Amino acid sequence: MKTRILLMCLFSMVLSTTYAQIDTRQRNVIKTKITTVDDISHIQSKELKSIWKPSYIHVIAINKKASLKDFIRLNKYLTEAPLLYNPQNTLIICEEKMVEWVKEAATGYDIFPLHTMNLSNEMIIEGTMVPLTSKDNTPDYDFKFTKEKNI
Repeated sequence: MKTRILLMCLFSMVLSTTYAQIDTRQRNVIKTKITTVDDISHIQSKELKSIWKPSYIHVIAINKKASLKDFIRLNKYLTEAPLLYNPQNTLIICEEKMVEWVKEAATGYDIFPLHTMNLSNEMIIEGTMVPLTSKDNTPDYDFKFTKEKNI
């Protein structure tokens, strides 16, 4: 009987020290919701909404499987048409782990890390993104991204 009581005390001490070490503070979790049908993606992101500029007329999305060759192609694409693509009118979307690569390929451009952007098999696509309004009848989403072409 004493052995059981001692084991229960030991067990409760282990549990109490384990739970005392758990961090119970609230964390700010970035929540992004993306729904893609055909070539149109609806995006819900408060972070994207906070950095959005009406001057963005081009949005370039980069697949998480992009290689060095794709980044070289992106750099060439952006530098060959400086009047068409510039840091004021172009937003680049990529996975968070790729931001440094994109900064090298597209120096000066605004980059937004957005995960789970479904690009199928294309490595880099260009499209347009527009903020949604109440007239669009999609109250859960903030933006609509429409794919226009592969780069």
